Amino acid sequence: MTTPLRFIYSGAINLFATDKISKMKAPTLVKTAATSVAVTLIAALMTLSGCTGKFSKPGPDTEVPPLAPVEYHPGELNRETLYELIVAEIAGQRKEFDLSLNNYLHQAQMTGDPEIAKRATYIAQYLQRDDQLLEASKLWQKAEPDNPEPYLISASLLLRKGDFTAALPLLRKALHHSDKQTLMIISAQADKFSPEEADAYIKLLEEHASKETDATLLTTLGILYGVQGNNIKALQRFNAAIAEDPDHQEAVIQKAELLRSQGDYRQAIKVLEPQLAADQPDQQIFTLYVQLLFQSKQTKKAVKQALLLVDTFPDEPQLTFYTALLLLENEQVEQSRSIMQDLLQRYPDNTTPHYYLGLIEQHEGNTEEAISHFLKVKDPNNILQAYRRIGALLDHPNNRTRLQNILQDARGSMPEIDIQLYVMEAEWLNLHDFKDAALSILDEALQLHPDDANLLYTRAMTLDPQDISLIEKDLRQVLALEPDNSMALNALGYTLTLYTDRFDEAFELISKALALTPDDPAILDSMGWILLKQGKAAEAVGFLQQAYDEFPDPEVSAHLIQAYHAAGQQQQALQLLKQEQLKHPDNEFLIEAATSINAPLD
Repeated sequence: MTTPLRFIYSGAINLFATDKISKMKAPTLVKTAATSVAVTLIAALMTLSGCTGKFSKPGPDTEVPPLAPVEYHPGELNRETLYELIVAEIAGQRKEFDLSLNNYLHQAQMTGDPEIAKRATYIAQYLQRDDQLLEASKLWQKAEPDNPEPYLISASLLLRKGDFTAALPLLRKALHHSDKQTLMIISAQADKFSPEEADAYIKLLEEHASKETDATLLTTLGILYGVQGNNIKALQRFNAAIAEDPDHQEAVIQKAELLRSQGDYRQAIKVLEPQLAADQPDQQIFTLYVQLLFQSKQTKKAVKQALLLVDTFPDEPQLTFYTALLLLENEQVEQSRSIMQDLLQRYPDNTTPHYYLGLIEQHEGNTEEAISHFLKVKDPNNILQAYRRIGALLDHPNNRTRLQNILQDARGSMPEIDIQLYVMEAEWLNLHDFKDAALSILDEALQLHPDDANLLYTRAMTLDPQDISLIEKDLRQVLALEPDNSMALNALGYTLTLYTDRFDEAFELISKALALTPDDPAILDSMGWILLKQGKAAEAVGFLQQAYDEFPDPEVSAHLIQAYHAAGQQQQALQLLKQEQLKHPDNEFLIEAATSINAPLD
């Protein structure tokens, strides 16, 4: 005798067919299922044992007949299904979620039952198992083809994964039920569509819009047209969305953004103004309004509205901070300073405002006040930049002791960034001609961190060129740690080019660096220079020209001048030399280039 599957799910599994599944924690979900399902499954097991409900004890000579092979019939329960579902629920209760999900998936495949497929889908969705979620939702679609939910679940996942073509037919099936969340996902991903994909989605949504008007749908169409660059149709759809729902905030924002992209700031402001009449205007719309006021050069009004924005949302520190930055960007220094100081009083553990107050004081020439603020920065995103700013403010050899004391104290209190601080100190010392002190501080750092590639590379770049063996040793160690470090490959190759005759080895190193970072002007310059050393002037010109176009540094231009001359392009060489001498009259590289091509020194 078989038992209908719906018996199992009456009042039990159906509990998990609701939207509550996404809000329940997995242990709670499975425990609830196990409690309610166990009773019905046991009852079903008794039913499977015989319709009379009576058990007879076999005698000692009684032979137990073998069980008949399990047969699956749609909508009916068998012993294998019963067993796997019980195991799945108990496994879930024990937090063995993989076993639970696999059993549900297997039984969804075998039974074709929509409730089992739904349960498998929800479990996969909760566990964020994308491949199994797609598999389970496809089984659910097959078992219940008129239910839009599994199509929407699959489509949403495919959209997030960027598989826009595969998501389209699923949306076509589900869209007549409308799903605002899926439309929002389409909007968020729209800028990643190819022109063909955007066109296919537009056709689908236009077809749907002709049958059912919806502001979210029209807004999504407007965004897609905007991605295509069809601003006229985009504006038409945004207008239609606002006509359908004047308070549809996304349509209002998108229309204002479109007008802003066209430089029509004042018209964009007019679009937003009706939304600001509410007692509590939308934060995003209000912020966009202030931005547009600044962009339209209505500075006085913009400052007033910026301060009102802060007052309207007093418990939004991120918004307050952004407004302070917006004021600073638009040269409203005092208002920005006041807001930053207020943030420090209200949220003393957030030191980010100190960084920007330091910038303000630095800009106004208040060195000591700026340093005081920078020293108080503890925010990981700004702390290294704060210390670099201090180094720039103390940019004089006489400040050596003070700077070194500051960085030493910082390393003691923040050992997690001591490597970066060591490098910073060494670079400052080297820049101010304290080479021996720079090498000493790097040696100290490498005693603590002997295998740090950054420290080794910095020391190699600090060593005197005559110490070629030491430079090579450090760079070789960097490459042992990081074989694909293009900076180290290039540095070693260029060093060998300049100070040895090991040109073949240098070429091999630079070639590998260039393959890893093909657009780096420093590596392009190295490749051009080694080719010139190898007597391949015509090839050298091509690489050096690329390097010069990207980074017209005197050293690069000096190399290009010599390559032009070697390639027989004397006029180009002289013309570039004269041009560069006007900009850098005393540059040592240009002097060397002029001497090498026998050109007069201007």
